[in-house]
Amino acid sequence: MIRINCRNQNKKRKINLSGIKKTAVAVLKNSEKKNAEVNIIFVSSQKMRAVHRTYLGKDVSTDVMAFPVESMNKKRQGSEESFCPAFQGGSNFLGDIIISSDKAFYNAKIYGTSFKEETALYVIHGLLHLLGYDDVSSEKKKVMKKKENEYLQKTRRFI
Repeated sequence: MIRINCRNQNKKRKINLSGIKKTAVAVLKNSEKKNAEVNIIFVSSQKMRAVHRTYLGKDVSTDVMAFPVESMNKKRQGSEESFCPAFQGGSNFLGDIIISSDKAFYNAKIYGTSFKEETALYVIHGLLHLLGYDDVSSEKKKVMKKKENEYLQKTRRFI
């Protein structure tokens, strides 16, 4: 069973949580994950900046951050800073995806896309990170971008 937990902590931006969940489930099923749990949290640019500073040491906002379960350290698990409740070992939990809905709104205007499409893209990007994809090199970035576009086309009907 695939379980997607979504929360919108940025009340300035209305999020189609049902469409987001359907998008995430479709991506995971297409990646052959039959049992998985993921947390997706939408936050403001200010909150994203704080998260980015705390966990990556960068004092700027960003669009999406993914925290694969393997990288979650003891400090995050169960602490007040944790985005997800402490989990028991052996679960199908893949990790957390934190998305700045303010950044999605802003970038949609810049790139000429819709807010819904931009948020779906961030969800897909975060899921790919949780599934082991990386974008640190230009070659890996190309592979990841190709997968993002493929999944965006497959899930467009949900957004």
